[in-house]
Amino acid sequence: MSETTASTASAAPAADERLIKIPWYIKILRRPELGAMAGTVLVTLFFLFYAREQMFTLGGMISFLEPAAQLGILAIAAALLMIAGEFDLGVGSMIAFGGMMVGIPLVVWGWSLELSLLMAFGFAITVGIISGTIVLRTHLPSFIVTLAFLFILRGATLIGLKWATGGNTQLRGIQDAAGDHWLLDY
Repeated sequence: MSETTASTASAAPAADERLIKIPWYIKILRRPELGAMAGTVLVTLFFLFYAREQMFTLGGMISFLEPAAQLGILAIAAALLMIAGEFDLGVGSMIAFGGMMVGIPLVVWGWSLELSLLMAFGFAITVGIISGTIVLRTHLPSFIVTLAFLFILRGATLIGLKWATGGNTQLRGIQDAAGDHWLLDY
């Protein structure tokens, strides 16, 4: 009696007849990363047939992969914020403000490139800490706080550039002031 119950218990359970067996190719087509991979293949094939042959040389690849890497770094930070349910609308204005904070000390005040970069990073970190503190302490939506910082930074950039250039919004002479500095290779 005990042998029959042990042998039936060790047998594999029968498959549920209500479930349909999904073919392997349907499982692959349902994967979300297939869309990104298919898009990459299609774009590459398009440019393979319609672009000049210089595009797929080392220099051609670098010319479009370098900006893609820079954009990817920003996209990772934005994606992490979106996953957390937050926004940062001031990123673009912070980039312009940071550029101004490198350019003015370098060109107008005659600072070295290292000091100008450190000052720009210091200001960027300070603005980020202030923005984050306002969101955390006041429980205001990050959309509102970063929208305010977008306008504050955009205004500060405009005022700073007009002050440094005497009314113009373009600061010229950065390449001359930096010279052949080793950081310009990056």
